[in-house]
Amino acid sequence: MVLNVSDNASHRRDQIDNLTDLLVNAPTRQALVKAVNFGKKRVKSVGELAKKLSLALKKEISPKRVTEIGKPLVNRAFTQERILEQGRKTTAYAKFEHHHDVREALKLANSKKKREAYHTKSRPKIKVVGTTVTIKAPFRPKIKTVYVDDVEEFQKVKSVKSVPETMSPPRLPEAVVKKGIVKLLGEKLDPKDWGGESNDIFTTRVTINRQRRRAAFALKGPATTGPLVPGKMGKNGDQIQRLFGSPAQVFFVQYEEEIKESVVDLMTRLAMAKGITEREVQYGVIDMTDTYRLRLAYPKAFG
Repeated sequence: MVLNVSDNASHRRDQIDNLTDLLVNAPTRQALVKAVNFGKKRVKSVGELAKKLSLALKKEISPKRVTEIGKPLVNRAFTQERILEQGRKTTAYAKFEHHHDVREALKLANSKKKREAYHTKSRPKIKVVGTTVTIKAPFRPKIKTVYVDDVEEFQKVKSVKSVPETMSPPRLPEAVVKKGIVKLLGEKLDPKDWGGESNDIFTTRVTINRQRRRAAFALKGPATTGPLVPGKMGKNGDQIQRLFGSPAQVFFVQYEEEIKESVVDLMTRLAMAKGITEREVQYGVIDMTDTYRLRLAYPKAFG
């Protein structure tokens, strides 16, 4: 994983990005921005700028037209002032205090490659290839590991002090586990599984630390055997990636056997990526021990 983060200047990068959007494929706006910010004079009247633009664009530009072009750029690429010109007060534009940001926006506006590589808080760069997640963002996402004990709807698991090595049956069908979890959450049963789904359960009724959250579950039944690794999740081994594509804030992978470290590692990386757009992302696994705890705490739900 490549994680390029900084808590500083994220707002500044968004401002540059917003200015860039105004300048892309806008030669007249770019010409005005350059006319105001380039050169020794700090302040130029719209009349003076009209003459400069007329020469640069090789067409007649009036002072009124300058103010129309400049309206969306005020306080983004330059500031507006009132000055005396030939004894009369007139509108003028002054160089932007952060002129380096203006120059950067101009460079980005004229280079598609640079724009595609530019990352901001509101427009992060996230790339997933196999189990590799690359994130470029100007801040550090907030993520947290959670367990079945943290879910208030599963609170009875805290009373289970010991878990047998095996139960009867040793592994429940996926449909039974799904029905039990759905019942505990107070949800109606989800539609029948299909190969392209992003999750097995999606709910808005998971409560953690007294806060109700959107949650998504990926369940693996007895059809999957041996320790669980990412490659065993989904036909193309991308079930965890699809899980984190759900509009959720909490993500669980459930498997009534051993869940390997590689699954947790991938979930951590994807939680980082998801954290770009969510205030906080929580994730965890429900392995054999925790599934047994649920079965022992809620025998009727999983009977």
